[in-house]
Amino acid sequence: MAVLDENIPVFHYFEQLTQIPHGSYNEKELANYLEAFAKKHHLEYKRDGMDNVVIYQKASQGYEEKEPIMLQAHMDMVCAKATSSKHNFASDPLELHIENGWLYANHTTLGADDGMGVALMLALMDDKNVKHPDLVCVFTVQEEAGLYGAAGIDPQWLKAHRMISLDGETFGETTISSCGGRDVILTKPLRRVANHHDVYKLTVKGLRGGHSGDAINQERANANVLMGRILQHLMAKGIKYHLVDIKGGEKPNAIPVYATCLIATDTDITDEVINFFTTVKEEYQFSDEEIFVEVENAISDFAYSREDTWNIVNAIFLAPKSVQAYSPKIDHLPEYSLNLGVVYIENDELTLFWSLRGTLKSERDYMSNQLASLSALLDFEMTSGGEHEGWSYDPDSPLRDAFEKAFHDMFDVDMREIATHGGLETGIFKGYDPTMDIVTFGATALDIHTENEHMNLSSLKDAYRFLSYFLGTL
Repeated sequence: MAVLDENIPVFHYFEQLTQIPHGSYNEKELANYLEAFAKKHHLEYKRDGMDNVVIYQKASQGYEEKEPIMLQAHMDMVCAKATSSKHNFASDPLELHIENGWLYANHTTLGADDGMGVALMLALMDDKNVKHPDLVCVFTVQEEAGLYGAAGIDPQWLKAHRMISLDGETFGETTISSCGGRDVILTKPLRRVANHHDVYKLTVKGLRGGHSGDAINQERANANVLMGRILQHLMAKGIKYHLVDIKGGEKPNAIPVYATCLIATDTDITDEVINFFTTVKEEYQFSDEEIFVEVENAISDFAYSREDTWNIVNAIFLAPKSVQAYSPKIDHLPEYSLNLGVVYIENDELTLFWSLRGTLKSERDYMSNQLASLSALLDFEMTSGGEHEGWSYDPDSPLRDAFEKAFHDMFDVDMREIATHGGLETGIFKGYDPTMDIVTFGATALDIHTENEHMNLSSLKDAYRFLSYFLGTL
């Protein structure tokens, strides 16, 4: 039985999306759904080997001579969940519920980022009453993994020179610039040794997390960084131990909300860890007050060498972290930052995965070079990828001017213009066509990329109502 009102098309389509698993690299079934939608509505479409989909809808009567417009959203969602959740993002539909006008999933991400944009496009194409010029509806994949779908799509498919990006997350705001980014991965093979010591399991949890672009300036705790501080503190206290396992975070572009670590030692570390963490917790009393640590007994017949343990702890502890500099022009906007989003050991190899963000390539190079130096000193291997440029502010945007005027006409309030530290596909599309005139828009969703992600339903209705009106003014 549907949770949302199926008589409201944008709600119907959003709920349909939540029943189709569509995490990054798992978008095929959603691409099949979009292809079936195009066929059902007799619309021309294209689909590539990555599963990017573009659907073309002819102009309404009387709008045939108008300039085409491109609408764009990404299909994939960040798959994050509470540690207690048994949800399988590869196969399970999301479980939905409504609280006070907000839509939630059951202790998992909701996929409002960017299911809202996908649902808006489908509802618009399905509405015969909406007046519009030729529509080029672009659905990309792997945005959350590094904007790879946008980077891989055929630019010849983008038959428009003006674009509405529907990856906005606050109704009434339009983004005017975005940040460039890069992924950096450090790996290290580990040497096992026999273990005859006691084993302790440390767990850091209760963190708020958030998007590493949007929330990196809110001084929230990073579970991987906190675990590194605990482990370094034990070393500084002269406690000898061997690392047995470590894991933290789900996605490089999400601030990790948990981390676990197993260490082997003959010293009872329980009080030392709890007392140290109590002092650290005071640093987050106004930004992440629910963080806590657990210490439990565990068992393992192996551990990793002291040398490997030393290098791992130092790599996590010494790496630069969080916001490195703020914009000199825009208050509290990060200029460049990095997020240690994922740490894990698999097949006796450690992986540390950072998401780097910087307005300028030189800033991203600086942070990469810091990690490269650390990698060389501690005998890691380093690789990088996911490079994408930012989207610079265009002071002369006829589309943005018309969009903001129409918004004011409908709601009698001015749209807010914001710059973001997050990476947007707009930068890639602008690179394909420097003449592309771009505006961004969306409904309101909070706590994206976290288990508490939730979407405001009335804002999604209003977003659809406004887009329906605006397309008719073009």
